Amino acid sequence: MKAFLLIFLFVSVSLGCRKDSTSLGEPVEIYLLKDFQLLTNKCQVDPSASSLQFTPTVANGEILEYSSSDYQFKLKATALERIKTLSDRTPFAVTVNKEVIYFGFFKPSFSSSSCDHSITMDLSWGQANRILMRLGYPGVPTGVTIEDERNNPRLLAALQNQGKLR
Repeated sequence: MKAFLLIFLFVSVSLGCRKDSTSLGEPVEIYLLKDFQLLTNKCQVDPSASSLQFTPTVANGEILEYSSSDYQFKLKATALERIKTLSDRTPFAVTVNKEVIYFGFFKPSFSSSSCDHSITMDLSWGQANRILMRLGYPGVPTGVTIEDERNNPRLLAALQNQGKLR
């Protein structure tokens, strides 16, 4: 009986100590904005006049990987389906531990309007379950500078700690 209890205790402790790679470190999530304002004459969120929705649109566990060379998030299919329902120019924020790293706008590739001052999100039509983070839409015009935080050190460290950085 003692041997059974020792084995049971050992197995329980061993299983309890296993770590899920998505729970290591700070969570990376994508939120839609509850309230926001644009900077005057720009397709850019005013950080001082915006707030995140209560729950993320893409939770940490739904982010499978991030490619820092081509700025692509690979998502679970359920998260991608939510992204597909977004309207053109829907504002979002990429966060680490609920602190905004950068703001952007969803800009599908068929959009006829531009967004020259922000990071934009689009679906990757060439690869399954991926979203692209681009500078501007359809690109950055001459003379416009966008603060590029797509490979922010804190964001990359959080993703690296979870084994999601590629």
